[in-house]
Amino acid sequence: MYYNHQLRANIQEWRNRFLKSDYNLSNNSFNFLFDKLNNEAIIRFVFGQLIIKYQYSAPVIFEMVDHGIDRITFVNDVQQAAFNYQLCKWIIDEKKDFRYSFSMGVSVNTTIDYFKDNIITPLIDYIHDQLNEVSSVLYIIEKYKLRTEWFTKNSLKEKYNSIDKNFEDLLEEDLRLFLFDQGIDYPFSTPKSASGRADVISLIDTEDPLVLEIKIYDSQKNYKKDRIISGFSQIVKYSNDYHKDTGYLVVFNMDNIEIEIQGKESDNKWPSRFLFNGKTYYIIFINMNSDVTASKQGQLKKEVISFDELTKNADQ
Repeated sequence: MYYNHQLRANIQEWRNRFLKSDYNLSNNSFNFLFDKLNNEAIIRFVFGQLIIKYQYSAPVIFEMVDHGIDRITFVNDVQQAAFNYQLCKWIIDEKKDFRYSFSMGVSVNTTIDYFKDNIITPLIDYIHDQLNEVSSVLYIIEKYKLRTEWFTKNSLKEKYNSIDKNFEDLLEEDLRLFLFDQGIDYPFSTPKSASGRADVISLIDTEDPLVLEIKIYDSQKNYKKDRIISGFSQIVKYSNDYHKDTGYLVVFNMDNIEIEIQGKESDNKWPSRFLFNGKTYYIIFINMNSDVTASKQGQLKKEVISFDELTKNADQ
């Protein structure tokens, strides 16, 4: 199952453990919760983006808390999440006990309840909101991958082998039609940005466009790892052009070969995720190459791309 589905379930479980903890266990449960959150790369990325948008120094946090944490107001949920995260980080970094860290003039149990309801719950809700977009997009792309590999691969390959140019255009059209059928409105083809033309951009007229690039690995056409490297460079540039924190690279693998990209997040969850310059990039491989059974394929060849190779042109 796609990565964020399981992550969202885990986050809910970690939050519930903390919310259900009593006085004696609440501080340990709080530390457990943040250890778990900070062990997830995509959540660390969300936290990093919060700090970029609203940064609070330790003295400022201390002063705000000292004046009464229940008196603090925020202009929006992003600012609230940014403060809540940095408050929790301050408590952990200073090795404080959150039960006794605030001047509220109330009982410890009331302080604990306030912290659960007004600090942890809004922060976790914000994380879930940030994961929603990625989860839905990955879910749809995963459906397309499975649909293609299980049902439409042969017919799509026949079309691919029958033409002598514009190979990526054929695959792009197939993916765009699927995106439209799945409810992603107006999956445009090649709209122009400052860096060129991305293969698929959805919701281009909104504040939240989806940016996706398509590449092919096909040694017979001399489309090898340089093609993937150039695709990654393009999706980085397009993500910057459209002010996106997430980019998607879909690679159609036509060869009987395994493509391994080093430097991905080490949890081995689908799909491969790469953190680069404070943004998250997903690379999804669609395997078009299994014409024979696994028992007759023999030893599978491997193409290895290092993270340095993958990102070598991404800053240019």
